[in-house]
Amino acid sequence: MAPLRLQDAAQHGNVEPEHFYNYEVGAKWDARPNLSLTTAVYRLDRENTRSTDPNNPTRIVQTGSQRTNGYELGVNGQLTPLWMIAGGYSYQDAFVTSATTAAPVGSHVAQVPHHTISLWNNYQFHPRVAAGLGILHRTDMFATIDNTIVLPGYTRVDLAGFVKLTERLRVQMNVESLRQDLLHQR
Repeated sequence: MAPLRLQDAAQHGNVEPEHFYNYEVGAKWDARPNLSLTTAVYRLDRENTRSTDPNNPTRIVQTGSQRTNGYELGVNGQLTPLWMIAGGYSYQDAFVTSATTAAPVGSHVAQVPHHTISLWNNYQFHPRVAAGLGILHRTDMFATIDNTIVLPGYTRVDLAGFVKLTERLRVQMNVESLRQDLLHQR
């Protein structure tokens, strides 16, 4: 851990330590020996939370307490001997539960989308060659705790290629945000 610098102490000196309480129940079903489906419902309560000051991004402010309620669904495993997938859906409702000067009760927590969907596919074309395709979608979210700026939702498409050179050595190439790259070329 890096030592606390004097300017950091000035920014964080009056901030109380955070406390977390997490409640979760989940289930897993092995639909087949190589394919699992999972689900969970959860609540995360946080006290003495912190956020960037909306009026001064170099300062940290205490934001009271927050609650996140959510659930998630997941799939992970092999659909066929050559095709693997990993994906899921999550819903989160994260909000302020005690008012401060930075945010009133009920404000949405910054940078937490309500919906996130992801799916990663990996296909083995040859014993030494495989490729992957992934899609990630997040809905819009607020940039700061005061809920004045909305960050737009987005969808990202990623590609990967894998070549096995030896039993212990593999070369991999990733291209991230392919969809956005293609859109900006128009």
